[in-house]
Amino acid sequence: MTKVLGGKAWCFPGVMDVDWEICPVEHLHSFREDSNQTYEQGLNELGQYCMNKVDPDFAQNVQAGDFIMGGKGFGYGHDHDHACMSIRGAGVAAVLCEATNSNFMRNSIHHGLPVVEVRNIVKDTKDGDRLEVDLAKGIVRNLSNNKVFTFEPYPEFLIEIIE
Repeated sequence: MTKVLGGKAWCFPGVMDVDWEICPVEHLHSFREDSNQTYEQGLNELGQYCMNKVDPDFAQNVQAGDFIMGGKGFGYGHDHDHACMSIRGAGVAAVLCEATNSNFMRNSIHHGLPVVEVRNIVKDTKDGDRLEVDLAKGIVRNLSNNKVFTFEPYPEFLIEIIE
């Protein structure tokens, strides 16, 4: 992984629960029951269900390297890690949101998915905007509207964990 990521924005404002909107909980149970899967196979399986309750075509249309944009409460709910696995499995490079919770943040980092809290990111970003995210410098550039946002930079040890 490079410290600078680039892709297109997919906006999902409002509270997004890990067990409902991000990846329905029934897929967690079927994933855990199939112990013969490799980790990568599990990511791919869960990736096909990513965000399908709020956008049934998301998993088919998202491109590797794109970003999910979330409001306050993205990753709300239980500490199940299947939601972050589904996001990774769909090819998303990072989640940029107004606010999340510590369980979702930690699970995501454990699975190699950066989650970045950025004030006003949803208000000033729309679906399809081209973004560039520098984890080490703490900068998000919206290349479509020339807005620049800052966040607390990721320390090197977290970037290493994500890699």
